Amino acid sequence: MENGYRIEQAKPEYLAALPAIESAAANVFPAGMIPDEAKNYVLSLEAFENALVQKLLWLAITADNQPAGFALATVDNNDKSAMLAELDVLPNHQQRGLGKALVQTVIEWARSEGFKSLSLTTFCNVPWNAPFYKKLGFRYLLEKELTATLITILNKEEEIGLKDRVAMRIDL
Repeated sequence: MENGYRIEQAKPEYLAALPAIESAAANVFPAGMIPDEAKNYVLSLEAFENALVQKLLWLAITADNQPAGFALATVDNNDKSAMLAELDVLPNHQQRGLGKALVQTVIEWARSEGFKSLSLTTFCNVPWNAPFYKKLGFRYLLEKELTATLITILNKEEEIGLKDRVAMRIDL
């Protein structure tokens, strides 16, 4: 990748830095869009460790070997689908193509694993959310296209105060 960054599978020595990346990325959102409780929530170290073991976690690494962002995927065994569960880039490393490179890495992984599509949930009215994913080939899902998993996720997001969320998918 350009600019001295590289995208790679996660390694154990980088995991401790990931909650801070997630937190910093959440703080970029406009005031009031994400309730403080949700803004301060980060994935547990155990969740990152599980994703690492399952090879579902990719990092954007700087030239000086520091993590600058990550993408975490999940697999829904019920409907044999893949999902981009989390994408975060440190604010001082944004606007350099890292998010795009991470998403493209997850798309390539999902395709190589034989998944027919990759889904996600995101804010519909934030430029670096739904419009960003749309430029990468994702499309909005109609209500009738939502899987049970996506419905559950959207409902949980609404319960914690996240508004204007949508589900998107890219067909592979």
